[in-house]
Amino acid sequence: MRQLQQLVENSYEASYYKMLDKIEQQDAQEEWIDKRADELMGNFSNENDWQILALLKLKLENHSVDAKIYHQFIIDICYSQAQFEFKQHSLNY
Repeated sequence: MRQLQQLVENSYEASYYKMLDKIEQQDAQEEWIDKRADELMGNFSNENDWQILALLKLKLENHSVDAKIYHQFIIDICYSQAQFEFKQHSLNY
């Protein structure tokens, strides 16, 4: 009976360490994606944004684009790109 109890304890311990490892990997992935998305968002904080806004206005059939919507668009596209780059990077290793 003692051996069975020891096997169960070892199994729980192994599962616990696997879970911790997975959490650490997810945290590293999220950190990498956040950092890369921030870098990409920095590319949009200049005077050339008017070209993007003009195209969005045309495509959205609107005369103006709300600043909040534009900001969310930039965040979404940068995070999507960062996630794509992370997946590509992961496939190469």
